[in-house]
Amino acid sequence: MMMALSSSYLEAFYTVSQTLNFTQAAEKLHITQSALSQRILKLEEELELTLFIRDRSGLRLTEAAMKLVRYCQQKNNLESDVLASLRPTDPQGISGLIRLGGFSSIMSSLVIPALAQLQSLHPHIQIQTTSKEMSELLDLLKRGEIDYMIVDDRIQREELERVSLGYEHNVLVQHKKYTGEEIYLDHDEKDDVTLKYLKQTKNKVKIFKRHYLDDVHDLIEGVQHKLGKAVLPMHLIQHRQDFLMLEPQHVLKIPVELYYYSQPYYSKLHFKVIEVLKSYFKKALAE
Repeated sequence: MMMALSSSYLEAFYTVSQTLNFTQAAEKLHITQSALSQRILKLEEELELTLFIRDRSGLRLTEAAMKLVRYCQQKNNLESDVLASLRPTDPQGISGLIRLGGFSSIMSSLVIPALAQLQSLHPHIQIQTTSKEMSELLDLLKRGEIDYMIVDDRIQREELERVSLGYEHNVLVQHKKYTGEEIYLDHDEKDDVTLKYLKQTKNKVKIFKRHYLDDVHDLIEGVQHKLGKAVLPMHLIQHRQDFLMLEPQHVLKIPVELYYYSQPYYSKLHFKVIEVLKSYFKKALAE
């Protein structure tokens, strides 16, 4: 006979997986920490699996737990669809939570306006976004802290679906009144955008001076305040009259890809998210 998982155990597990903190999870569920620990223990006993590991860095999920997180998400999505379909005020039955992470140059400029457009048509939708470095986003997706991530095309995994959203067209710019030395602005030492641009232009500069600023909007401010040059997406700076485009014939095209885990069931909201992102990005990233 197939085992049925207790909904209270699953709720306890999912809440802990999202907070990675038993005290916070217990507060969210309005139960004692002892009761929460018992539910997690019972679930582990039923599954004959370890779901959480405590180490010096804190609480982390096992590989089995990450799979269970995705099951909980699918279960929640199905429930949202069913409940929305019963709501007479929303005949399309679209509701739920969109949790999406991406890199800084596309989040505030493209993702949020696109999702705001979707939310205006379907007011029962909730939105949660996060802006992180590309290297951090896969871990967030694996832990179930986001349902979608937008990065470049560097990730190749069978369990992930990928939807192309277009290309960012990056160009080298400086302030029109910049007279300083050859300084390039990047996010950090691992940021290879400037190096990729210089290689593409066959520039033989191997060592160049750099300043590091946090995100793409800080890079724009850095150019504005004449701290140096920067390779920036066209869609963010094309209306800046005070910026000078250097070597406009050279454009670094960076793929923009939407990733999410393959699932046996996709909600109505899922298809709407893909539809609105593809449409919005296609217009905004047109060369």
